[in-house]
Amino acid sequence: MFRYAMARIAIMIPTLLCVLFLTFVLGYYGPLDPAKLIARQQMAMGLNVTEEEMARLRHDYGLDRPLLVQFGAYLDNLLHGDLGMSYATKVPVFYLISKSLPTSLLLAAGAGLILFVVGIPLGAVAALRHNTWLDYAIVGTSLFLNAVPIYVLGPLLMIILVLYLHLMPVPRGFQGPFAPSTFLFYFLLCLGPMATIIRQTRAGVLDVLTNDYVRTAHAKGLPPRAVVLRHVLKNAAIPVVTALGMMVSSFITGTVFLDTMFNIPGFGRVFSTALSGRDFTTIYACVVLIAIFTMLANLIVDLIYPLLDPRVVYK
Repeated sequence: MFRYAMARIAIMIPTLLCVLFLTFVLGYYGPLDPAKLIARQQMAMGLNVTEEEMARLRHDYGLDRPLLVQFGAYLDNLLHGDLGMSYATKVPVFYLISKSLPTSLLLAAGAGLILFVVGIPLGAVAALRHNTWLDYAIVGTSLFLNAVPIYVLGPLLMIILVLYLHLMPVPRGFQGPFAPSTFLFYFLLCLGPMATIIRQTRAGVLDVLTNDYVRTAHAKGLPPRAVVLRHVLKNAAIPVVTALGMMVSSFITGTVFLDTMFNIPGFGRVFSTALSGRDFTTIYACVVLIAIFTMLANLIVDLIYPLLDPRVVYK
């Protein structure tokens, strides 16, 4: 397994380079010039920016160099731990991300815990009550909530919880991991992936229930709960774990809307602000982190497979 993990990590490096290079090419050949963004900020302060000063700005920021030269310089700085300076805020990108990323990781961890604690049992119940009203209710409700975008569901829940039920004040900002508004954020972030977890668990449990060892366990007199916990769920967990590993991108997309709606100082807000402001240095750093998190999540999922099924062997 160690050799397999090292090989996967080695593959991540060229994959990360390809992702970063494609993003760099899109920024380089795009119609927007970062120098114009800087000049626009100076003009907003009452300064007059001439064409000569625009050329000087491009030279000072290295924007007048060829694509490969700029990309090589960025990689060199990246290897030395320098993510560059934000064009929009004139603040180091590393500072922006280091301040915002822990909040988003905490929200993603809370949403993932709810998926594990709520989604898997609901999927198992739906499978054990196959083709009954409970099965239809669980699957139908999860699909309905998945179909409603987070930027629609968020205001609806605020109207219900704040205006009608008066259960909380207007949620704004991050108040800590155990604040009532934070549990609302957990709930909103996990709603989209919840349907996938429920359906994967339901399909896996239904497939395992037809196996001979399950019938043998029932014939031996094991309680139904013990059969489900010891034999069914463990063998049905592989597709569920795979789905969990693929939900990293869903959490990132969810935090973009979540941070914008509720003014949360998270990674999604930094990313969305960089996109809307054409802050390319921040965009490149965010893309690198998203790619790293996605690849690491899939690697962890692959390494968990042998723990769930001894027949899976990596050489």
